[in-house]
This record gives sequence, C-alpha cells and structure tokens, in this order.
Amino acid sequence: MTSLAEAFVQFSVLSRWKADITICGLHPYVRRLYPNVATTKVGDTGSRSVWYDGKREVHIHPSSINSSQKAFQYPFLVFLEKVETTKVFVRDTTIVSPYSILLFGGSINVQHQTGSVIVDNWLKMAAPAQTGVLFKELRCTLHSILKELISKPQSCGVINNEVIRSIIHLFLEEDKQTD
Repeated sequence: MTSLAEAFVQFSVLSRWKADITICGLHPYVRRLYPNVATTKVGDTGSRSVWYDGKREVHIHPSSINSSQKAFQYPFLVFLEKVETTKVFVRDTTIVSPYSILLFGGSINVQHQTGSVIVDNWLKMAAPAQTGVLFKELRCTLHSILKELISKPQSCGVINNEVIRSIIHLFLEEDKQTD
C-alpha cells in the first residue's frame, strides 16, 4: 500500500467523497480539480434549486444522482459534463464544500475591501480576506509537496506531512460546522 493510501486509511473518518476529492487533488497531474462548477443561491426555496455555471442557468440532469434532491448541504456542485437539449443540463454531479472549492477550484482573487473571494473569475464567496490569502498559500504549499512527490515518490512521507494532516483536519472541521 502506498503512503498516500495509508494516510487515508489512517484518517478513515473522512466521508467517502471528501477522501476521493483529496486523493484526486493530490494526483500529480491535477492543476485544477474543479473546472466545472455550478452554484445556487443560499436559501433558494423553489421546488428545484436554480444553478448557475458562471455563464448561464443550468439544471441537474434527471439521470444525475442529485436530480431528486430538493435541499443541499452546500450551494456548490461540480459536474463532469454539460449537455443542451430542451435546457442546459449538468450530469454526473457532486455537491462540494466551500473549502473544497477554495482548495481545488480555479484561481483565487481576494477582494480585501469587500470581504469576499472570487474563484475562477466568477464565483463570489463571502470570506474574510485572511481566509482567501491562507487558502492561496495552502495551495502553493500543496503544489510544492506534489512536486516533491513527483520527483521523489519513494522519499516523500505523505502520512507524516503536516500540510496533508492540516488539509484533512480542515475538511473534518468544516463537516462539524454543518452538522
């Protein structure tokens, strides 16, 4: 078993999708894990949530696992594909947390004056500037760890890496906030 796999066995309290996200995020060739993100307004109370992909309204495809959901833990989803028939539909959707978007989404632009962070030049999130800056730094550090893992896979101790442990802890704490 690789040290990366051992790290996630050790921290098996992570929900399955968060473990998958983190493992994917640690894959050496991933630059931006979430190129396809949609968001809905918090408190959207219609019979179906209205989602936006940064350009237009999109709908969860009826074949997607989330199509029958009326309430979501977070207002963000990632999707594999977008198709247009009678409407624009997104398929193969997964609801993701704000921390996941900040860590694995597109570029981060911190708006110090307004207390917001813009991800991928369109997705505005309310967050203190310090949070945005910390996530930018965390991404850079994670990138350095990945470069080291790629160049010396046998010597990189992922299990004992404090940054990896911190990322796992961050996701666990985020889950506690929504319970």
